Amino acid sequence: MVASYQMNSRRLRRRRSWAQLAAVGSLLVAAPPAAHAIPETVALRGVPSSLAASFGPAVTIGAGVIAVPTGSGADLYDLGQPSTPLLGRFRTAGNAARASAAGSTLFLFAGSRGVVAVDVSNPADPVAAGSAGDLGTVTLGAAAPSGGGVVAGGGSTLHFLSWDPASGFTLRRTLVYGDGRTVGAVAARGDSFLVASVRGAVPTRLILTLYRMRAGAAAPDSLGEFAFNGHRADDLAWSGAIAFVADGNLGVLAIDVAARALRSVTPVQGTQFVRSVDANDSVVVAATEGKTLARFARAGAAGDTLAGEVDRALTGNLAYARLSGDWIVASTYDQIAPAPPDEPGWSLLEIVSLSGAPDRAPVGAIGRVRRVAVKNGLAYVADYSGGLRIYRAGGGDSSLVGVAPPSGNARPVDVAVDPALPLVYLASGPSGLEVVQVGDPAAPIPVATLTLAGSATAVTQVGPNLVAVATRENPAVTFVRVDYQPLDSTVTLTVRGSVGNPFVQDPRGLAARDTVLFVADEALGLLSIRFGNPDQPAALGSASLAGARDLDLSGTRLLVATRTRGLQVVDVTNPAQPILRAEVATPPLLGVAQNGASAVVFAGDLGALVVDVGVPTAPVARGPILPPGIARDGWWTGDTLLVAASLGLERYLVSPAPTAVPVLDVRLDPASATPRALITWTPVVRAGMVGLNLYRDLLTASGAASDPAGRRVNRDLLPPGAVSAVDDSLVAGGALRYRLEAFFSDGSSVKVAEGTLSVASAPLVGRAYPNPFRPRLGAVASLSYRVPNGTAGAPLTLRVFDVSGRIVRTSRAPAQPVSGFGIVTWDGRDRSGAAAPSGVYYLRLTGAGLDDSRAIILLR
Repeated sequence: MVASYQMNSRRLRRRRSWAQLAAVGSLLVAAPPAAHAIPETVALRGVPSSLAASFGPAVTIGAGVIAVPTGSGADLYDLGQPSTPLLGRFRTAGNAARASAAGSTLFLFAGSRGVVAVDVSNPADPVAAGSAGDLGTVTLGAAAPSGGGVVAGGGSTLHFLSWDPASGFTLRRTLVYGDGRTVGAVAARGDSFLVASVRGAVPTRLILTLYRMRAGAAAPDSLGEFAFNGHRADDLAWSGAIAFVADGNLGVLAIDVAARALRSVTPVQGTQFVRSVDANDSVVVAATEGKTLARFARAGAAGDTLAGEVDRALTGNLAYARLSGDWIVASTYDQIAPAPPDEPGWSLLEIVSLSGAPDRAPVGAIGRVRRVAVKNGLAYVADYSGGLRIYRAGGGDSSLVGVAPPSGNARPVDVAVDPALPLVYLASGPSGLEVVQVGDPAAPIPVATLTLAGSATAVTQVGPNLVAVATRENPAVTFVRVDYQPLDSTVTLTVRGSVGNPFVQDPRGLAARDTVLFVADEALGLLSIRFGNPDQPAALGSASLAGARDLDLSGTRLLVATRTRGLQVVDVTNPAQPILRAEVATPPLLGVAQNGASAVVFAGDLGALVVDVGVPTAPVARGPILPPGIARDGWWTGDTLLVAASLGLERYLVSPAPTAVPVLDVRLDPASATPRALITWTPVVRAGMVGLNLYRDLLTASGAASDPAGRRVNRDLLPPGAVSAVDDSLVAGGALRYRLEAFFSDGSSVKVAEGTLSVASAPLVGRAYPNPFRPRLGAVASLSYRVPNGTAGAPLTLRVFDVSGRIVRTSRAPAQPVSGFGIVTWDGRDRSGAAAPSGVYYLRLTGAGLDDSRAIILLR
């Protein structure tokens, strides 16, 4: 009875209802034939249950109107009204931490999603106007006020783009600095851009480069470059002839751009570290690393001397300060220093008057969603700065039901719901284990707290009246008895036993089966603890040594989200000796969820990835879901998927069964000497569609994984009427899947077609795909190849052998002409046309200089 209870408890904490998906290929997959689409999950973004923000630097877009990047898009506010009302909100995938504006267009620099253009002519209804992708990770940029030009980049790379509302973005030039410099900031005036970059050699070297982007020019002009030793650039403002640079502890630099001369260095009182700077014709403001907002008057003939420092202490720590008319808009954040990888708990816009008028009330954004659990139609959310927040979980109602706000320095990062009692358990960071009574969800009541030696990072229920909680700093997993008195709703917490360092070093996730607790440890990987006697728990077996951040258990299948090894599928039939069945290469993961044959992994600002784990030895990536913000966790309830996206609880309507979208016709260009894909599709018609984007995802032959979002093939948004694209960035040996997405005016996207392709690897014969192979609905297995030079056109023979060496099927075909790239197929039938039974087969390809074979598993 105890074992059954523990398993159900775990499911209550992490239960998901992903639809049963049929496995159609192996992890390292190539192309099925273009005639059949792969059924995949298609998610439609719904109304979020909550929203918060990580405010970036404000941007002025009109008289009294500002836009502030929020990480998940941008919020628009009216400074002309005393209450500073929110006018409109725009959300998009990626990490939109910076923005710039030209006229009525706002440009969001959205991390892996490139640049998103937003029409803000009506601030109450911002709509997507275009996007530019395949730009790497875009973290900063600027738009020319005269219109038409945008610079975007990150690291050592800059992209120069022109923008036209009618035709969208056009990439004019990409610069990659090869001298070790990193771009720190970009500012724009007229049709010119000033780029501040830093080379980290000794001494540190600040480099300013001036570019001009003339209307109609094919590429930008470089107008000159000058440098200053011993300086850096954390931010940049350009007003008149002077550029003002935030230079850390040295303060604010004033640089005459025309004369290429450093005019002054002005420290902030107490030599406080300057994070951010902005300027107009008469004033310079600086945001320091603490809570001080410094204001200077510009003096001197060119306004290059700063005088009369006036300091203001603000509520939070300053990140950015920007001038907008008569106001300073300061982006501030939680004063409690986060412990990595946690972010600050809340953000504020603190609005200070330049003229001496009363300051505005701060605009707040509370909420950092970490984990979510669902019970009886309600979603219980561990919110890093908002405490326990309870929302309606199903259907179209996403309303907030109740809140138990955090007390003191509590920072909830994990949640577990008791299946039998009206109790919710929170791992609340420095506050330890917190218990909240939720008999009335509209009025949750904190009833007990257990302070632990370290900061609580994870919690799960492991049996009746027994929970396990993990801590770091003083790392340990502690077992706690919970005694609940229903008459007065009192709870008594009693520590039983614990397992600590060195077996446990940085625990992040917990899951229990019978009397074994599995631990995701970011330093050591997967750990096991036996707790048959909770007073004397003991380490079981050895660590996996693949740093883990979360896990989810269903029966004997344990899914582990790791930092460097992607998703691991582990068999824990014998808990003392877990067996690794498969790995899915992904970027570093923050969380994982499963139900039935489906799993979802969460990769921060790269989104979520659906994976079919029905065949544990051959998991199949089903495609991405791209919520705004940073995806950490998720939960299924009916056909609604709740995603804990760090800045809010997002909601997606997902088909309860895999959806077969139209097929992309993807083929190698036979006229090209190097791999080049031609992709075509039938016209797409969707209401509200702004354009189309084509993404290439999954793996290459080198084993490098693309992110769940994939890599965008088209740099500029394709027009709605487009029916073809070319991908000339293929690498031999690639196993590729293409995804066509409709991009809508609200910033959301949905897949409208897909297709796949194999590109032969260096050994001439590629992988068999799909593998395992399920010959359903006319599907066939594919084997890609590349014939040597001089043998194009020679005939090929494909022989299929069973494990005993008997020939099952023989087929012949001419090799591809000119390029030598091609694909041969097998439909899973023998020479008589009968269906071959399940088993292992060998596909041997000979002729045209080829003689090689690949194994394939046939599953009926």
